[in-house]
Amino acid sequence: MRAPSDRQRLPASTLEACRRAVGTTGNDLGNITTARAGLGQDIVTIVLRLYRQGDEATRAGCLDIIDSLTDANAYGVDEALAEER
Repeated sequence: MRAPSDRQRLPASTLEACRRAVGTTGNDLGNITTARAGLGQDIVTIVLRLYRQGDEATRAGCLDIIDSLTDANAYGVDEALAEER
């Protein structure tokens, strides 16, 4: 099975899945002593991709998730956002 390319649109349900993942893992995303810290990088990558692909409502949802990731001090979020700028 091939991985989706960056050009392939992600399903709308992806935003809700990311929102739930952040809500479930919370501050563990910033705690490098947990396995969940690595999940933060994956969520950031997916959310930034959704942001680039999305309409205004999707982008607003992405920004909310990015705020939550920043509040949780998710591992890798600062670097990913800096690369996006």
